[in-house]
Order: sequence, then C-alpha cells, then structure tokens
Amino acid sequence: MVLRSSDLHRNLQHLNGMMTTHEAAKHLDLSYWHFMHLVEAGRIPGVRVVDRWLFSPDDLNDYRRSRYGQLEDMARLALDHPAIGLTEKQAIICQYIVANERPSEIARKLQQSRQAVHSQISLIREKVTRVQTAADVPLKPQRRTRNRSHSSPLTASL
Repeated sequence: MVLRSSDLHRNLQHLNGMMTTHEAAKHLDLSYWHFMHLVEAGRIPGVRVVDRWLFSPDDLNDYRRSRYGQLEDMARLALDHPAIGLTEKQAIICQYIVANERPSEIARKLQQSRQAVHSQISLIREKVTRVQTAADVPLKPQRRTRNRSHSSPLTASL
C-alpha cells in the first residue's frame, strides 16, 4: 500500500506503533537484506509512506507464526507430555522454541552449532511422532496465551 502525502494526515493514527524496516528486521531476527527480500517478494506485508516502509508488529508476529508455528506447537506438545521422554537438552531447546526463539538464536545461546540444534529438533520431532503413532490419536498441544515479550525465561537454567 502506498500513501500519498495528502492521505498521510488521515492515516497517521493507523501508522502509530508501526516499525521501520530496520526495527522490523531486528524484531524477526533477520538481516536487513533478507528482510527486504521477503518484503519485495510480498511475503511480509508493509505500508510504503513516501520513501519509507513501515510494518505492523501484528503482521510481523503473524509472519513469524506462519514460519515457526508448527515448530512451536511441536515443542509445546513435547513439553506437555512426559511420555515423549525428552532429554534435558531437548527440553531446554523446546522451552526456547516456545519462547519464540529461532533455531539459529538457540544455537548461539547454547553455544552449539546450528546443525546440532537442528539434529536435536529432528530427534524431538521423531519422539513426538512415535508417541502420537503409539497412542493412535494425535496429541493436542494445550493452548496458552502467547507471551509477546522477547526475553528468555531460561537464563537461570543455563
């Protein structure tokens, strides 16, 4: 959407709380260039005002949810069902995922390689699938309100 300067005053209230390109990229933990590639490809919606892009935090969170929602659901399910049998490291990874951390950020925080974290996520996925198959009924994650803060609750456990 492009706003002309004559429309700006009418739409100013809508623009309140919007993020700049750099703020939005940081919010999603993406590089500026990768973020702009996603915007130009139409994968992340934004509002173009004169020569600047602005982004709604809700749209950014929707993008994150579409990208990582299935992973978050799997992690929540693994934490809620002890029969899955997570190791301590896998439980910590699941807690980070539920707290909206991306796998690359988890790897940095745990001082592990991205491949190691992705391997653990694959093992978690296998355990969840195995328990779901044995139960012959898909396990449902318990719905919780999402914490919109970006601070990690795991600092004490590491």
